[in-house]
Amino acid sequence: MPLLSGQTLLNQYHVEEFVTSTPLGEMYRATDIRSEKSFALTLLPKTIYEDTEALKDLEAQASRLRGITHPNLIPYLGLYKTSTLAFLLEEWIDGPSLYDVVLIKTSLSINEALTYAKAICNALEALHKNNVLHLNLSPGLIRINKSGEIFLGGVGAARRINSTPRKMSKYPQLYAAPEQFTEQPLTTAADIYALAVILYQLVTTAWINGANAPAAKDLIRKAHLEVNPPAPVSLNPEIPDHFSRMILWALRKKSEDRFKTTTELLSSLALAAKIPLDTIPRRITREPFDQTQGGSAPLTSNILGAWKFLPPPKVSSVAQDLPPLQDRLAALDSSRPKKKKSRIGFVPVFIFILITGFISLFWFVRPEIAQQQIEATSTITFTPFAANYTQVPTLTPRPKPTDVHGGRIAFICTRGDYDQICMINRDGTGLVQLTDMEANNYYPIFTRDGEGLMFASNRNGTFDLYLLSFGEKALFQITQNVGNVVSPDYSPDGRQIIFANRVGDNNPTAIWVVNADGLNPHLVYTGTGDIVAVAWSPNGEKIAYAMSVGVPQEYEIFTMDVNGKNHIRLTQKLKGIGGSIDWSPDGTHLLIFAGPFADKDIFRLDAKTGEYAQITKGGNNASAAYSPDGKYIVFNTLRNDNQADLYIMRLDGTNQVQLTNNPEPDWGAQWTK
Repeated sequence: MPLLSGQTLLNQYHVEEFVTSTPLGEMYRATDIRSEKSFALTLLPKTIYEDTEALKDLEAQASRLRGITHPNLIPYLGLYKTSTLAFLLEEWIDGPSLYDVVLIKTSLSINEALTYAKAICNALEALHKNNVLHLNLSPGLIRINKSGEIFLGGVGAARRINSTPRKMSKYPQLYAAPEQFTEQPLTTAADIYALAVILYQLVTTAWINGANAPAAKDLIRKAHLEVNPPAPVSLNPEIPDHFSRMILWALRKKSEDRFKTTTELLSSLALAAKIPLDTIPRRITREPFDQTQGGSAPLTSNILGAWKFLPPPKVSSVAQDLPPLQDRLAALDSSRPKKKKSRIGFVPVFIFILITGFISLFWFVRPEIAQQQIEATSTITFTPFAANYTQVPTLTPRPKPTDVHGGRIAFICTRGDYDQICMINRDGTGLVQLTDMEANNYYPIFTRDGEGLMFASNRNGTFDLYLLSFGEKALFQITQNVGNVVSPDYSPDGRQIIFANRVGDNNPTAIWVVNADGLNPHLVYTGTGDIVAVAWSPNGEKIAYAMSVGVPQEYEIFTMDVNGKNHIRLTQKLKGIGGSIDWSPDGTHLLIFAGPFADKDIFRLDAKTGEYAQITKGGNNASAAYSPDGKYIVFNTLRNDNQADLYIMRLDGTNQVQLTNNPEPDWGAQWTK
């Protein structure tokens, strides 16, 4: 009987309903009471939870498995424990499972079976390429969403290739390979066998004994180890004989006698069915494979058509309330202090004529970068966020960059006693202050689709990450009491956030990762000194970071793999390096700043060799960031009476154009990616 329905675990996950039993344990659908998102929660059996070594094994693999992504894999979120139980958590795919298809007791057409085979083979291949095996395949762990996309779950219990079998759970091992019942090292052949059992069941409606699956463990074990399955074609004459033979080949008792890879299995099945591999759909569809073969997935399509999908989660804002504020569409000079009126004399008039002439000359010869207009972003209207908020900013239209160099730039704007977040069009128009509260707000970074802006704020005490969603007109708190969070950056796919985090007063600031929705914050790497800036490479393979090496306010630049390994120090000769980094869009270079105190310059650093080129010369420049196309750079400088303003320049340092001009500092800019 389901044990958890109605309970709330870890004061966060409310268990809504029992879903199914899987080889891993009982699966439930749970709701995160903070975000109202649904998740799949799998309760580990007591035999696993009370086995210290088994739990250590699951914990040791968790970080690696969380990093494996593929369109046909359900993202794994981690292992969680209470005082009395342990569970695996992964994203919820709303829709039926393949178990619901099996329950119909109607054999699938070859075309429909191949659609599942293709998706599952692709998912398994992604695991195998990362040197891990699934080992727990079952129809209940294969889910189909409303769009017909097929996903494989249960990644949390995956094991390394050539590992020995883990203890069997209390649930019948209907899809386990023969070697999982013995002490043989496990290979990719184990997953291929399990998939073949599923395919056997899909095209015949029978288990590999040719009838209903037995409940007794000893009969299941004997069937896997000793009994040869009847040929699928003997149970379903519509199956091509050669297709039937390919399934039996994948079900051979000895692992070395089976197919070696999922690609080999899938190709053999498609060839046996005389269906070109590239015509097999990637998802369930009513459309035929091609004009000659025909065929669709009617059985699953009918199930999807009758399925009662969950309503979308309610959009919730951060807990505090925001009183209505006046919309503030600021002109470029709107936030400057008004000067006192004075009598006009000859000297002011003369100066006015000179300035007017200079401005006229400036507009005639203004560089190309200042001439381009961003039509779609010039009418942005916003309500700034105060300390208490519910009403959210409005904008007309949705702010999306239309310029090839990026339409908008977010930056830190010091206003009064606090640092706020501002945004401006890249041509200098449409300046708007987004936050307005008695708190400091730092490190703005756009979401990958440009539909939101993330930043760090200490409005609730410690620094946490907040997301301003333009489309949903809401502000969301992403992290909560994980330490003091700074310098966030999104992964290229937008699903994770890397950031620097200081936990406690006596620990160095380290590198952490959290899911984009705020779930599963965890440590990735603790360095020898404070890490003040992190950035994810465009290809998703590297993390660049700036770390203190002993000299106050000076740092060195390193890169590492996303799993926290393979650290390379790039900077060797530069002195006085500051704490900001930004990847070039092609991932070949990093922007940094370095030099003597009060005389910093912008440098371009080769991400592989560490070779560098100086871009600016003089002006005390810092915090540079690339435009989306990599042709321009935004940075802040103190060249004007020690007043921090934003400038834009070309990649080689030419055509430097002033972007902001405010008596208070503007700095830490980031361009729309």
